[in-house]
Amino acid sequence: MRTIILFLLLCLALGVPATPAHAYPARVVEVTDGDSITIETPHGGDRVKVRLHGIDAPELDQPYGQAVKEFVVSAVLFKEVLVRHTRQDTDRDGRVVAVVDIAGLGNLQGMLLEAGLAWVWPKYCRDCKDWEAMQAAAKSQKRGLWADENPVPPWRWRLEKGGAKPVEQGR
Repeated sequence: MRTIILFLLLCLALGVPATPAHAYPARVVEVTDGDSITIETPHGGDRVKVRLHGIDAPELDQPYGQAVKEFVVSAVLFKEVLVRHTRQDTDRDGRVVAVVDIAGLGNLQGMLLEAGLAWVWPKYCRDCKDWEAMQAAAKSQKRGLWADENPVPPWRWRLEKGGAKPVEQGR
């Protein structure tokens, strides 16, 4: 009960829609890259791959890619989080698309944006004014990848690296 109340207060404070029916606590057991993690659910210990909703972080072979992964590892690996499903439950790779909340710290997406380590992904984050403001502040203060003169968004990096289709959150 305490987790749900904390979750609802966090949602109100961050201006994120609350959907408690699709929220559950989990433990992060693996960090694939800056926007993909694997969680273990408390009931049955199922492992679930999660794609962070609304953002796109640098690829591992892209500038800042390893730094972003290390940031996510230090923020959530082997820690308890609250996973909130979005309207788009899974991406084309079968990963759950979700917001990942860290008690007392906010959501992982916001932390990455504030640190200047990810982009708001406009194609998948249509109502993300708070996150866009975080990104704008990081950019104006040249934090993280915004210290570079022309950082390349991951969706463009993937296209330039081999003509691959951009990875999508949707189906």
